[in-house]
Amino acid sequence: MTDIISQEEAQQIKKLKRLLEGWRMALLPLKSVLLWEQQWHPCAILGGISLLYLTFWFLDLNSLTTFAIVGLILNFIDFIVPIICNSIYGPSAWTGQQEKVYEDICKSIVLNYNKFLSQVRSFYSLREKSPCRYYITSKGLLCVLAWISSSVNPMFLLYLFSVAVFLWPGIQKRGISNTFGSFKISTANI
Repeated sequence: MTDIISQEEAQQIKKLKRLLEGWRMALLPLKSVLLWEQQWHPCAILGGISLLYLTFWFLDLNSLTTFAIVGLILNFIDFIVPIICNSIYGPSAWTGQQEKVYEDICKSIVLNYNKFLSQVRSFYSLREKSPCRYYITSKGLLCVLAWISSSVNPMFLLYLFSVAVFLWPGIQKRGISNTFGSFKISTANI
């Protein structure tokens, strides 16, 4: 990651640090799990997501009820985690090394968010530069998505998407995506 950040990104990082202040003690172990610092972390991620989706599948709730329950759970977690972190770890337990890791986490979140926004903007800029390619791409992707979602259970698709999102940071850190990309390129050259 580059150490050169713009003034706007520095402001975003500062704002995010203030926003996540109550979560900072929880973010440090969460970072190690998402980046697979132990061998069992991918299994824990997969097991946790599978248990959550298995629970929702077992309850067999309709979409609106599922959405409401997920919202309630996330709201409760957002309320309780800062309280637990502040009661277990006092301000004196926070070290300079932990502050540096916390700042790196915030920097990574901001840089990835800005990268994502840049990619979305570049896709929508195709509308002005090359409308034909924009409409073919967007219509094609939407048709493929509609076909897949009509063929496969939407809950299973959401499960696969969740697994991919939560495993992606570890996949990137381990270089697995680069390995797959080089394998794809080498087989294309054969």
